[in-house]
Parts: sequence; C-alpha cells; structure tokens
Amino acid sequence: MILLKGGTVVNPKTGLHGKKDILIDENRIIKVDDLIEADQDVQMIEVNDLYIFPGFIDLHVHLREPGFESKETIYTGSRACAKGGYTSVVCMPNTKPALHSVEVIKQLQSIIEKDSVISIFPAGAITMDIAGEVLSNHDQLFESGVVALSDDGRTTMNIEYMKKAFTSSRKWNRPVMTHSEDHEVTKTLKESIFPTTAESDIVERDIALCREMNGILHISHVSTQKTIEAINNAKIEGVEVTGEAAPHHFALSSEKVDMSSTLSKVNPPIRSEEDRLKVIEAIKNRTIEVIATDHAPHETASKERSYGDASFGISGIESAFSVSYKALVESGEIELDQFIEMLTVNPARIARLENLGSIEPGYLANIVVVDLKQDVVIDSDTFISKGKNTPFNGYVGKGEVVGTIHHGKVVYSKTNGRNYVIG
Repeated sequence: MILLKGGTVVNPKTGLHGKKDILIDENRIIKVDDLIEADQDVQMIEVNDLYIFPGFIDLHVHLREPGFESKETIYTGSRACAKGGYTSVVCMPNTKPALHSVEVIKQLQSIIEKDSVISIFPAGAITMDIAGEVLSNHDQLFESGVVALSDDGRTTMNIEYMKKAFTSSRKWNRPVMTHSEDHEVTKTLKESIFPTTAESDIVERDIALCREMNGILHISHVSTQKTIEAINNAKIEGVEVTGEAAPHHFALSSEKVDMSSTLSKVNPPIRSEEDRLKVIEAIKNRTIEVIATDHAPHETASKERSYGDASFGISGIESAFSVSYKALVESGEIELDQFIEMLTVNPARIARLENLGSIEPGYLANIVVVDLKQDVVIDSDTFISKGKNTPFNGYVGKGEVVGTIHHGKVVYSKTNGRNYVIG
C-alpha cells in the first residue's frame, strides 16, 4: 500500500479541491479522506505543499514505434510521458507499418506490455498506410483494442472513406480524430507557412460529414479562429464534436517565435497572435475541451535541414504542463480546476477510458504530484524523449511534475534535481 499524505487534491470530476490523504492498494485507489492513519505495511509519502491531480491523459502523441525508432520508442516515449505527468496516452497511427491491421496492433501491444511504464492506447488508421487509397477494416481494429480512428499526419481526402469512418465511429461509440489539412493546397507550399483555410476548410467538411452520418468527431490541434467558429456552431447544432489545442498554439504565436527556424516548424503552423488569443478564448468558454501535446519527436538530423525539407513537429510531452499552466492558469485566463479537467476528465470521456481521470475509490491509481510554485526553465538536453526538437528552449514555465504514479507504482520521481524513472 501507498499513502500520499498532506497534499492538496484537485479532482474536477468530483469537485474536490482541498487537503486530503490518498490510500492506494495495488493498482487502485481505495480511500480519499481528511486523515488516514498509516500502519506498518503502508509506504507513506509526504506531499505537503504539493498538489495532487489525476494522472494526465493525452489524446495525441506520436511514439513512432514501429518503424521510426530513431525518433522515439515505446521505451523512451513512455518514460518521457511519465516525466510530464502523463499516465495514459493515445498514440497516432502514422508508424511504419501504419497501425492499420490487427497484426500491427498486436505487435504494438506486445511492445507496450514489455517496454512501457504507462498506459498507451492505439488509434487505428482509417486507411491502409494512411495513404487514403484503401480502407482498413475498422471493425477488426476496434475489436483489437484501438480507441479511435485517425489518419493523423495526413487528411483522408476521400469523402466516401470519411463517411465510412463516421459510420464506424457511431457503431463502436468511438471518435474519429482528424488531422485537418487540405493537401491540394499545402502540396504547393513546401517553403511557406500553410494558410489558416487549409485547416478550417477541412474542419468544415468533416463537421458536415459527421452531421450527415451521425458520427463522432474529435478535431486535433485546433489553431485558428475559423476552425473554432465551425466547432462552436456544430456544438450548438447538436453535432457530437470536440476539439483539442496544443501548448504551442496557445503559448506561442508568429509574433513571439522565429518562424524561419525549423524548430518552430509544426503542422498546423504556429499562428498569429490574434489566432492564439482566439484559441485561449475557446478554451475559456469550453469550445475547446482538451489540451493535447501532439508530441512529435524527431532525430536532430531531420530538423537540421532547409525549412522546406525539415520534418514537421515539436517534442512536447515533457514541457507541456509547465508551459500550459503558465499560459492559462498563472496568467489568469482559466481556473486551476478547469485546467486539470482538460488534462484528465475530458480526454477520458472523449476516448471512453474507464476508471481513469479521477481520484476516487475504485479508480485506477494514476496520480501526478506537482509543485505549482516552481519555475521551470525548458532545456531539451534534459528530455528523456529522443526528440530534442522544441522552440521552447529557454522558456520559463511554471509548475513542475515531481512524481508520477501509474497503476499504483511510482514511475517517475524527481530527487535532488535529477530525474529518476522506475520501471
């Protein structure tokens, strides 16, 4: 047994925000109370002056395995997630081979069981090799354990295939997670920043198809005002649609970062200050319900190229909390409870993850311990992830993850300025 003693627990699902002790037995939370006495069989961890949250859940990470192990592996990626406070993540299917068949899903699940220190849930590819040319077998993918359908990394341009995906999403009560990019536009813009319409036009298309097929839609990495307007209108109409925002889209803008640097190259791009503020406004009014990192690690060589040839993506899972807390909570944009809800309750609901996202008896013991008073200077040299590609180097965030528990086991702790990952 583990007893977390003296921390301030913030648990949006139950409305709890106050000093509580938490008792864990094996992989479950068994008691949350004002004062729990420890017997000799209990490992007591003092967490006075620290905050206790449910383990964070990220609906959008790229862990690269199988096929791109030079960028990231399940071993390194899961430990980077644990360092960031994430105990459950949904991994995108743009691997090699793509996560498009039962055989590949089983291969990945075997690697996860062997190498991961957290829970990793695959998203299955809408089409084979996410090439948009041949549908994958959606029923078989869901039966094998995927929690969503996505061709993330590319947009499924074939309308009939998207209709099939939305039909499958309703049948299995799981979302279609979309990467919104009009490739007919962007294929001619290798050296340029993609326009906002390349995103919003596809979002509007997918919302219309979701409405027509009565599907379930989750829109990834929302970055622009017109996309937000489309999501808000769809919600008013009763379409089952949700959206996520990444830290780099609400903490950075084209006026705040060197857009010519390949470290800032991400898809969709970092947008204008006006768009950044619209994303924050959408978070405040809950049009955007989830913070997701779009963690996209790359080996250094793939970023040390010309802008047009460099890979898209930011390695963001380890810096996400401190960047987001500073940009949203310390700045006064939203309250702490709403912030934690976006990292826990809402992603668990959207991905249909049971017994996750809350600190209450019977739930899996996934917990993160955070020092909210601590300044954090982002330094990619300290990343556990293989990917050191970030525009946040030198950025001073706020709030440091000092411990992560997954299924009742400490999988990350920070002691004396050094990182210790167990498992």
